[in-house]
Amino acid sequence: MLEDWILKKKEVEKSKSNLNGADLSDAKLMRAELNNADLADADLNAAYLIRANLAEADLRNADLTRAVISEARLNGADLRGANLTDAFLNEADLRGADLEETELLDADLRGADLREAKNLTCEQVEEARIDKNTKFPDYLEVIWSDATSFECRTKSNK
Repeated sequence: MLEDWILKKKEVEKSKSNLNGADLSDAKLMRAELNNADLADADLNAAYLIRANLAEADLRNADLTRAVISEARLNGADLRGANLTDAFLNEADLRGADLEETELLDADLRGADLREAKNLTCEQVEEARIDKNTKFPDYLEVIWSDATSFECRTKSNK
């Protein structure tokens, strides 16, 4: 018999076009296929989305506080206004994601790929946890002074 979390994952995957405002807090959605999902305003607080496919997903204003989204595909995702406070996004693919007004306080972006991300600011970068393996969009420059200290600058040709 399949464990409850596997059944829940399959149910969520089938409903991915209609998850607007859904309560998926604490859900175990590892490796879930949620590309193009409508998760706007969803509660994904403390959800496990390790290696999930969230490419092109609508996550506007979603609550992803403390979510574990490590190694997930979020390329092209709409994260405008989403709350990623204390979320684990290490090694996540965020290429082309829209991060306008996304809360990244203490979000773990170590090793994340943010190339081509839209609307990422130095203020967001400075609130998050990053490392030298974090990749940034061309319009931001991160200059490391030592192993843990850096300065973020917006390039003038944004």
